[in-house]
This record gives sequence, structure tokens and C-alpha cells, in this order.
Amino acid sequence: MNINGVDAYDALSVPLLPDAIRRARRVYIVGNGGSYANAIHICNDLLSCGIKAYTLDPATLTASANDFGYETVFERWIHVVGERGDLLIVLSGSGNSPNVIRALREAKGIGMCTFAVLGYPAGKAASIADVAQVAGPNMQIAENLQLEAGHEAMQWLKSQRQ
Repeated sequence: MNINGVDAYDALSVPLLPDAIRRARRVYIVGNGGSYANAIHICNDLLSCGIKAYTLDPATLTASANDFGYETVFERWIHVVGERGDLLIVLSGSGNSPNVIRALREAKGIGMCTFAVLGYPAGKAASIADVAQVAGPNMQIAENLQLEAGHEAMQWLKSQRQ
């Protein structure tokens, strides 16, 4: 793992993610397609740990996409709800989706901490996020490792409460 860089996925570095989650006031998670499904799953897991975690609901996402364009859906949401001290986690296979890139830039402008779990080849998101984990050279493996990172974070957070 590298801060503001690209490196191989390293399970030993996962405590950086739960520590960022633990320190954040609120956690927002975004992604597209399978990564969006993983964002919902990880939010549910974090809620079970007592963490204030959110992802954009499908009705708001599609309404915003229809009214303002899909490229701005996450950016607009983060602009309205995000504050300094919050954490944005982006899940992306390519790391180049315009809506994810715009969300990262908006979050950085607000002063939020940003964390990215990315697939190959890491893309632009790796150089924007405060911390980037690169999952691997295959979309399906990348999506599996997004959940693995979320589950390991959840287990670490639960172990810290005992």
C-alpha cells in the first residue's frame, strides 16, 4: 500500500481503513455496479459495529442522474452531506469513473479524509485519494477484495470494542 500511490493489496495494511473509519464522524461509501452493491453491503456491516455509515440510496441516485447527469451524482451528494472530519471510501474497478473522481475531488475540497479500494490499473483515483489500496488485475477479484477489505475492517473494529 502507498499513500497517494499504487501498490499491491496488502491485508496487513487493512488497519489503516478501520482506524480511519473509527476516527471519522461519518463514513460515506460510493461505487458503481458491483462496487455499489459492495458499498451497500459494507455500510450495513459498519452500521452493525455502531458506525455512522451511508451510501446514496437508489432513488436519490437515479433522480440525481436523471436531473443533473450521472457524472455528478456522488459529487453533489458529498457537497450536501460531507463535512471536515468525515471519511469518503470509494470502491472502483477502474479507478477512472468520472462520478467517483468528482466525488473524491469534492471530498478533498471539503477537507474529508479519502480512502480508495481499486482494481486494475488503479486509475486516477489512486493519485487523488489519501490512501489507495489496489486489489488486483481482474474486475471480479477487485470486487471480492473490496468486500474482504470491508469485512476485515469490520472484524478489526469489533475486536477493538472488546
